[in-house]
Amino acid sequence: MAFRFLQSIFSGVSQPGKFDKELMLRGIERVVDGTDTRLRAVSHYRRKLWDPVERTIDFVVNFVNALPPAVVADRQGYMTDPRLRALFASPETLREVLSFSDGTRNYLKQAPDPLPAELFAGLGAVRVEKNVLGIEMDGEILRRDVPQVAVNFRDHRLVFLNDNEQATRRELMRRAADYLIATALQGLLADRVEKTQLEQQQRKLLQQKAALLKQGQAGLESLAGPAASEPVDLSALERQLQDLETELNQLRADTATLDQHLAKVATTLSGPEQYLQLESVTLTLDHTNIKVSPDSGRVANSMTFQEIVMGKDRRVAALFVRFPSSELLPQPDFFKEANRLLQSIR
Repeated sequence: MAFRFLQSIFSGVSQPGKFDKELMLRGIERVVDGTDTRLRAVSHYRRKLWDPVERTIDFVVNFVNALPPAVVADRQGYMTDPRLRALFASPETLREVLSFSDGTRNYLKQAPDPLPAELFAGLGAVRVEKNVLGIEMDGEILRRDVPQVAVNFRDHRLVFLNDNEQATRRELMRRAADYLIATALQGLLADRVEKTQLEQQQRKLLQQKAALLKQGQAGLESLAGPAASEPVDLSALERQLQDLETELNQLRADTATLDQHLAKVATTLSGPEQYLQLESVTLTLDHTNIKVSPDSGRVANSMTFQEIVMGKDRRVAALFVRFPSSELLPQPDFFKEANRLLQSIR
C-alpha cells in the first residue's frame, strides 16, 4: 500500500499540527498496516500514534526539501557541473544510466506517448574511497608512488521519474516514510527473534540438565546402574538456567502486550532522525577523481554532495536531475535480439 494519502500533504510546506485530520488518520492506518495490524486492538491507538506519525511526516517533508534543486543532466550539464563529472566517467556513461536504469524502463512502460519534453528523477550512487599510489608534480619534479585517495561512485540508480520536480520529490518523501515504518517493524521483529533465540537456548540447557541428571544418578536410574565417573556441577547448571530465565522473563515483559508493541512503534516514529539523516560531504577532486587539498594549488574542483544515511552503514549520494527526454537512447528489443542470436546459431 503506497503512501498516496501523503501526496496532498507533500504538495505544500510542512507545518507541525497543520496536517489534515482525515489524512493523518489514513497515515496512522498505514503505519498499523506496515507494522502489526493487531495494534488496532489497543485502546485509543490512533490518539497514541497521532504525534509520532505527525513527527514522521514533518521530518520527511523537511528532509527531502533540504535536497538542492534538480541539476541539468545532459552533455552540457556534464561539462559545467563538477558533481556530474565526478559521478560519471563520461557524458556517454551518464546518458546510458539515464536511458537504461530500471527506473527508466519502468517509467517507459506506463509513460504517455509522446514523452514529456523534460523528465525529472532522483539519482543515487554509492561513494567509495580507496588508498592508491599515484604520481604528482612537486614544482618541476615528478614524484611517483605518492599515497593518494581515489574517489569512485558505483551502483548508480535513477528512480522516481516524472514530468515535474515536485512529483519526484513527493515520491522520495513517500519512500522515506515507508523506510521509517519498515524500521519500526524491524524493531518489533528483533525482539521476537531474540525471544525465540532465548527460548531455544533455554530448551538446550534443559536438555543438557536432564542428561546430566541422568548421568549423575539423581533420579530413579541410580537404583539401576553404576554412578557417573565424574561429578556433575548441577548448581552451576541451575545458575545458567536461572540467569537465562530472568533474561527471557524480562524480554517477555517487554513484548507481551500490544500496548508495548505500539509504544515501540511510536518511539521509532518520534525519533526519525536516528534512522535517517542527510549529511553534506564536500570533496575537492582533480580530473581523475583523486582527492586534493583545497589549498594545494593544483587544478581541481570543490563540490558538495548530499548523502542520505540509512542506519549505521548505508549511505548514498543523492541528486535530483532533469534532462530532455530526447536524451534517452532507444530501448533494446530483447525479443528481437534473442531471435537474432538463435538465427546466428543455426
